[in-house]
Amino acid sequence: MIVEMSRVMVLGPKRLLGQVIEEVQRQGVLHVDRVEAEEETASGVAPMHLADDDARTLHILERALTRADGVLTLLPRGPGDGAAAEQFVETSPEALDAELSDIEGRVRDLTRQRLELEDERTLIESYEGAIRVLSPLLGALAGSKALETIGFILNTKDLTAVAAIHNELSKATGNRVEVVSRSMDEKRIGVVVAFRRQDGDRVRAVLARAGVAEMRLPARFAQDQPADAIALMERRKRDIPHEIERVDSGLAAVTAQQRPRLLAMRAVLADRLGRMKVVPDLAQSHYAFILHGWSPTRAVPEIRSRLRTRFGRDVVVYDAPANPHEAERVPVLLDNHPLIRPFQRLLGLFQPPRYGAWDPSPVMAITFPIFVGLVIGDVGYGLLLFLLGWAFGKMARAGRALEMKFLSLRFPAPLLADLAYLIRVCAFWMIVFGVIYAEVFGNLPELLFHIEPPFNRVHETTQYFLFIIGAGILMIFLGLLVHLVQSLRHRHTVGVFESVVIMLGTAGLLLFLGARGEMIPAGLGPVGLYLFVGGAAVAVASLVFERDVIKRFLWIIESAAAFGHILSHARLMAFGLAAAALATAANELGAQAGGIGIVFGILVAAIAQMMFFMFTIIGHTIQPARLHWVEFFTKFKYHEETGRAYRPFQKSAT
Repeated sequence: MIVEMSRVMVLGPKRLLGQVIEEVQRQGVLHVDRVEAEEETASGVAPMHLADDDARTLHILERALTRADGVLTLLPRGPGDGAAAEQFVETSPEALDAELSDIEGRVRDLTRQRLELEDERTLIESYEGAIRVLSPLLGALAGSKALETIGFILNTKDLTAVAAIHNELSKATGNRVEVVSRSMDEKRIGVVVAFRRQDGDRVRAVLARAGVAEMRLPARFAQDQPADAIALMERRKRDIPHEIERVDSGLAAVTAQQRPRLLAMRAVLADRLGRMKVVPDLAQSHYAFILHGWSPTRAVPEIRSRLRTRFGRDVVVYDAPANPHEAERVPVLLDNHPLIRPFQRLLGLFQPPRYGAWDPSPVMAITFPIFVGLVIGDVGYGLLLFLLGWAFGKMARAGRALEMKFLSLRFPAPLLADLAYLIRVCAFWMIVFGVIYAEVFGNLPELLFHIEPPFNRVHETTQYFLFIIGAGILMIFLGLLVHLVQSLRHRHTVGVFESVVIMLGTAGLLLFLGARGEMIPAGLGPVGLYLFVGGAAVAVASLVFERDVIKRFLWIIESAAAFGHILSHARLMAFGLAAAALATAANELGAQAGGIGIVFGILVAAIAQMMFFMFTIIGHTIQPARLHWVEFFTKFKYHEETGRAYRPFQKSAT
């Protein structure tokens, strides 16, 4: 649900401004906002500006915070506790910046050394093979005054490319050229061209037209003869790992010594910077200031109590319930039951709903996992997914984060805990529908034990389709009903008419087309036609309140779109049948391999099942989410009537 909010204004003498801001930050429940122009006029105050010294301090804090973030990014992850932020509270910004500059210099030097070593190792790996192949050929003519050689690499195994280059060079030089090639590896050929020095320009022109670049050694090895370059590369290949290990040890030592201190310093810097940046959002007179913001209504007594305890009657707190007519200004905080709260994460891709609107999280908590189970519906897959969720939950309870470096993803412990809960709920419904479908890794119960499912979705496709379309009808009409209720609550007459028109039009299309398609009794066809005409009549009647014919026409079009959104739920059937087919195909692969051996057949089936499990979990959970985000949410204009997230002014976590 959306938490009830109150407007809060804190008034006090300017001499207490810094202390009040610090106390509000410590409480961490007030979303600080700018005082609007009409409020400034009514109270006789003006926007507050930073003095020159404060602006300079702000610049130093920003620079120091950037340095702290940069150093923490370069350092490997290590322990994050052990240093108390309080020890830096009284330290000047200049001193913190100077200390960070010193640490930054050391870390950057070590990081640069490591990058240079990695680059050198990559260069050696790139050139060593070519030098080994080409050096005997190049060395044979080294020091010749009449002849010159060029070595290059062709990224092909086709020797006809070498022959073509040889022919072109022979034409250009009058057959005064020699081309020798050696295979380097499975994909490349090393080539050396020997020619007279006076033919150099012609040879290079031919090679340029062929897109061939002369192999040039990096400067570090270019001054040596090929044999010496190879020896140097061998020596560096042995030395570089030890040097990288030494640099890594240095970085690890800095991490152990400085990372907790850096985290504490960063928290202090971020808090100070936050307090200074909030000053321009305040208003002031010659002697007083006003701090304006929003807070959950339930937290207002605590704000008032703590400010009064610290400042007595010098600071006054005024609060008033948020006005529904200024909903676009009120920040939104979602707070649901712990069993529903993890599903709020599914709304995190979008702006929150507008204050006073409807929070769809409870519906998502029910329908989304059911839709996932309806699509996948496999006991085996459900058990595997449940075990995965249990493992994630265990990691989260231990305070560990999940890192997927190959995807550059990191899930902190709180997010991982919610993800683990979502996975387990979805897995439960997968198991429930798997029992109904009698599917355990596909059709294994039928193959092994001849168990007939209570409902065979592969064979009873018509009933499966009708069930899913029924779910789509419930979802779409629920969304339209929510919009109707919201319009009635906010006395939005045109919105009420819009909801009624779309509901009548959509119902009419469903009955009329369903009857024509012989999915429902034919006698309901005329009823559907009457409902659709009734929707059009209601649209015409609404012109009394707002003369916008085009909008009314769009309502009728939206009825057809809503009907299409109902049919979109049929994709659940398509993906459900695909999931069953993939699992069954894996079993058939194993059965076909059974002639070679039972163990081999089981192994083939297991590998195929794991592959299809990954495809199914990733692909078949996106579709239910999309049906909610697009088809369902658009019916009550979730994406059109958005608010802004509640972001309390609070201290940084160390």
